[in-house]
Amino acid sequence: MRNYDDDGVPYVVIERSGSGLMPFVWGALIGAAAALLLAPKSGAETQQELKERARRLRERAEEKAGELQETFQDAVAQGRRQVEEKYEVAKEKVSEGRQRAQQALDAGRKAAKAARSEMEERIAEARQSSKGGDAAAG
Repeated sequence: MRNYDDDGVPYVVIERSGSGLMPFVWGALIGAAAALLLAPKSGAETQQELKERARRLRERAEEKAGELQETFQDAVAQGRRQVEEKYEVAKEKVSEGRQRAQQALDAGRKAAKAARSEMEERIAEARQSSKGGDAAAG
């Protein structure tokens, strides 16, 4: 049944007969007792199982760390091999470039020497023909 105040507005009355802490404590005690009575294993067995699980977890973590280390070492070794291969290829290309440059330089020297010889011959011929022309004129 609703109660109304003097203005005609309904209100609700809540009665308290103590704190809510005591029922909580009784519930916790009953729950703990039930857990102890219904637990499938003793405390020592539970501790032993937890230790075994922790040991297995540690072993798996060590295995994974070892696998990760091997993977990292493999990646480093592969990277090193690739760098060394590229270094060798670059070294060969530089060597080939030097050889080509040396061949071009030698060819240029040979061409310059041939051009000089030809020029010297033409100069000698021109001198000869100019001396011969001077002798015919004189």
